[in-house]
Amino acid sequence: MIDQWNFLKNPRVAARFDLIATTTGLLLVAFMWGHMLMLSTILFGPDTMDSLAVLLESPPLYMAQIGLVGMAGLILIHLVTAGRKLPARVKEQAMIWRLSKQLRHTDTWLWLVQAVTGMIILMFAAIHLWVVATTFPIEAMKSSTRVAEWYGYLYLPMILIVELHVGIGLYRAIVKWTSFNRRVGAALKWGITGIFLVIGYAILATFWSYGVA
Repeated sequence: MIDQWNFLKNPRVAARFDLIATTTGLLLVAFMWGHMLMLSTILFGPDTMDSLAVLLESPPLYMAQIGLVGMAGLILIHLVTAGRKLPARVKEQAMIWRLSKQLRHTDTWLWLVQAVTGMIILMFAAIHLWVVATTFPIEAMKSSTRVAEWYGYLYLPMILIVELHVGIGLYRAIVKWTSFNRRVGAALKWGITGIFLVIGYAILATFWSYGVA
């Protein structure tokens, strides 16, 4: 387990890793929200989305290609810095599970949910990035067909999983790094999660409708 590496026992090193994990996590949240807002152009029709995609993929911007590489890099850094606290051994995982049930502490359960959803998101992100990278250029009807045929069934639970992970991550960052109390952090967490769940499922439903038309 990475936590057993001696240099990570230094409090300053651990604090820097925590800061990097929070920073990369927030950057991934910003990227994800920006990505979702761009995808929301499908709500105004395939032509609107295609126009934005051409703009972002073409020179001199190449934002889609740069974003793909940048997201992969951020995910890797976040995995190393945030995932270092996760137990790698079955006995340790079982012990954490037992302690969580005994403590009945909300923040402990939220950490467990974030850890589990993070592992699921990692697998999903690998699939998503591969699909996008191998099917350039991005086109609304191409994406709609993919969603209707098989991708939509993957996205149905993934939207909820991603938003849960993001919401809990924001809550823990707010509580850890700001002066806001847990009640304010929880209100922000559920409010933001609810808003992006509505947007995410509206986008998915729109893609689906075009794909089956």
